Amino acid sequence: MNRDQSVKPADIWTATRIAEEEIIGQELITYDVASDGSRFRIRFTCSGGKQASLSLPTECLQALIMTLPRMMKQALRARYGDESLRLVFPADLIRVERSSDPKTFILSLATPDAFEVSFSLSGQQMEALCETDVAA
Repeated sequence: MNRDQSVKPADIWTATRIAEEEIIGQELITYDVASDGSRFRIRFTCSGGKQASLSLPTECLQALIMTLPRMMKQALRARYGDESLRLVFPADLIRVERSSDPKTFILSLATPDAFEVSFSLSGQQMEALCETDVAA
């Protein structure tokens, strides 16, 4: 799945629902991954205190990863009415590596609580990053 195949936003408050059950979650508890890696499950508590879980095939993870930051940005902007808001994490680790393709670099960023994301960069993008004026 490429980045253009992330889950698209929907107006969930005005959309017509067809045989859909809405579960109102309150708090995430934990997650687990099947021993064969084929599925993952997110466990949460519902508004009445009852526990529930959502189980999806592992192939859905990329769509979630690509969609959650966009969802957060939309939620922040809707809640506070400020288009400049975005969720920002402190970087604890910055690592640059060569990929198996000699023309590509891998830039990995990690937070103190072990959230990590990696990006592939071309040589030109890497040069532009290195030339960025940070003294402003």
